[in-house]
Amino acid sequence: MLFLNMLFLILLTVSSIGYTYKNRSELACMDGMIFAMALGAMSSISLGLNIQVSFVNDLGLATLIAVLIGMSVGFLTGKIVSLTASIEGVMAGIMGGLMSPMLGAMLAHPMMLIWIMDIVYLLVLVLLVCLAKEARQAFLEESREAERDPNPSP
Repeated sequence: MLFLNMLFLILLTVSSIGYTYKNRSELACMDGMIFAMALGAMSSISLGLNIQVSFVNDLGLATLIAVLIGMSVGFLTGKIVSLTASIEGVMAGIMGGLMSPMLGAMLAHPMMLIWIMDIVYLLVLVLLVCLAKEARQAFLEESREAERDPNPSP
């Protein structure tokens, strides 16, 4: 069951990075930073909890893997938009990767928290889709204004 959950989280993360890539032209730098931070942090927290449950006896290895996952996801997501967003994503991935294995190690029965974090991850992704739609709308409005008034006066 834990393996299927990890596979689900990996597919969710990869598809989210693909969604960011698809919408990169419409995302402002701040939007990209939010995407990178959210995906870096949520992937490292969710996968870090799963990894800690898998490697019960090795907190160091679980932390290292979670940090590397979070950094990679944050960097890749942010790099699509800007260098600033990638730095922000890396830092969020490090924070989530450091916290989640420690939390998993302290819990006697971590499966309930794993399921709750999966639901939170899905809710964050819904918010990111709403943000992308809002950014797309702003992008289209700016494009329409630029077409109407090609030479704005200073």
